[in-house]
Amino acid sequence: MNCPKCQAPVRETSGSPVSPHINTYHCDSCSWHGLRCGDTSCHGYLEPEEMGYGSTVRYSCVTCGWTGTGARVLVA
Repeated sequence: MNCPKCQAPVRETSGSPVSPHINTYHCDSCSWHGLRCGDTSCHGYLEPEEMGYGSTVRYSCVTCGWTGTGARVLVA
């Protein structure tokens, strides 16, 4: 996958603060971080969406539309 901000290749790290089953993407060029889609057949990244709760957000994949809820995680 390429970074959505600068289009450089990103590296993937196992696990994330949201779930041990959702990996984290890191871009070394511009410091962008993103959460990988929870659908194992997709390589998209998750965008947070407010749900009205202070510590919980809904994450939606920009590629396949997969959604899930989890703890609020600050990703740049």
